[in-house]
Amino acid sequence: MAPPPPLLLLLLLLLFLPLPPPAWALTAFTLATRRGGSPPPFPSPLLTIVTAVTVVTVTAAACPTVCRCAGGRVYCNDRGLTAIPEGLPAGATTLFLQNNRIGDAGIPARLGHLSALKVLYLYANALEQLPAYLPPALRELHLQENNVRGLCRRALARAPLLERLHLDDNSVSAAGIEEDAFAENRRLRLLFLSRNHLSSVPPGLPPALEELRLDDNRIHTIPLRAFEGLPALRRLVLDGNLLANQRMADDTFSRLVNLSELSLGRNALAAPPANLPRARLRRLSLAANAISHVPAGALARMRSLERLDLSDNNLTTLPRGLFDDLGSLSHLGLRNNPWFCGCNLAWLRDWLRRRAPQGLEVKGLLCQAPARLRGLAVGDLRGEMDACDPPAAPGAAAAAPGVVAASPGAVAASPGVMAAAPGTAAAAPGVPASTGGLWLQAAPGGSLRVRWPPAPPGASLRLSWLRPGGGAVTETLVRGERGEYVVTALQPRAAYRVCLSALDPPGIASPPLCAQARAGDWGGAAAKTPAAP
Repeated sequence: MAPPPPLLLLLLLLLFLPLPPPAWALTAFTLATRRGGSPPPFPSPLLTIVTAVTVVTVTAAACPTVCRCAGGRVYCNDRGLTAIPEGLPAGATTLFLQNNRIGDAGIPARLGHLSALKVLYLYANALEQLPAYLPPALRELHLQENNVRGLCRRALARAPLLERLHLDDNSVSAAGIEEDAFAENRRLRLLFLSRNHLSSVPPGLPPALEELRLDDNRIHTIPLRAFEGLPALRRLVLDGNLLANQRMADDTFSRLVNLSELSLGRNALAAPPANLPRARLRRLSLAANAISHVPAGALARMRSLERLDLSDNNLTTLPRGLFDDLGSLSHLGLRNNPWFCGCNLAWLRDWLRRRAPQGLEVKGLLCQAPARLRGLAVGDLRGEMDACDPPAAPGAAAAAPGVVAASPGAVAASPGVMAAAPGTAAAAPGVPASTGGLWLQAAPGGSLRVRWPPAPPGASLRLSWLRPGGGAVTETLVRGERGEYVVTALQPRAAYRVCLSALDPPGIASPPLCAQARAGDWGGAAAKTPAAP
């Protein structure tokens, strides 16, 4: 037998329990008594029941049958809806419509009549554009996991009080954002556009913006003044884009004087960006780039910096005194870099022991070379790093395992000097005379360490590599004075041909220096057998 409906239970309860008179009856009784008149009769229990039932019925009618209402919150989520239901209470302040199948046609004009609505959840639906009828008092709008393609001023202008806009996991492109889309949203403090199709920073960002997330897009260029007029911006996330140093203006971040967190992981940076904000920056992530060089003053005057992540780069050393101003540093990430533990890194060992901030947590500072120190923590070493011997020359008796000479077939070279590729001179034109060779050594995790005699400061070299018979040529520009670069993301133990050449004036050809070796395996072992000619 099915239980009686709640309304029937309420009627029975009111019928059999003694009921106090309603408030209006007590008021009438008191006034009549004070004036000396006869008090009116108290309403019958039946009238009280009818009054209560009427109130209950009106209240129940204000909530759509497919939803649940509690206070100012209306729960219509996870119902399989294709449109916003009718009969939403006029006083609703928060409306949950996520995880439905609502498309653009399912957003009625009456949504804009909910004058008290401040928070609207419409994520995980089927929208392709911003709702055209946003409530005027809206403060927070969640549109994640739809297929929204653009942002227009007309739609956003209907919500001038908007403070938080979540548009993660949509299809917003740079071409789909109107230049003045945010002109009426002067109070917008948080804008999330992660995992969209953006190729550039959106224009006309509102001045009150405090947090901007643009991670996992296709942004490859940041022009001059892209972040101009954002004095309140505190958190900027640009991870997982296509940013490179040469495609970022020098003033990109210098104007963000109140920035406290900057995340640039998973891009294509060869060095930290120029002119980073210094006064209030507390968190800086440069992980998973191609950074092989950090300028000596890159972190100067960053006295508020607490967390720095340089993990998953191509760093073999760091300039002396790089961390001297980082008195607030508490976390330092240095994992998965090919650290060469020689005298050039001894200063860092000493800094960690004597001058590092108290309680500093350092992760991943492990030696990768020389071979006798591989896997050891820099902080645990004593006198092992004080030697400044140059890398062993290929062909010499003391050559380290896995170091291979230049392309076989070249003219024989004296110990310590590598011959050029077959048919070329000993050194390519334009390469400094001191450059006599090119050395390759397998590195852990499918990598190759490339070394050459350092060139004069400011010289740039073109480094290229390919897997013979297995794909296209990949190349990058390297600083000649570094004398070393680690090529990563190679197929473990596969043979690769690596070439180094100078950047020449137009019309002048320079034959490269080339060598061939196998990449290291995932277990960290070096390839010990030179590749065949």
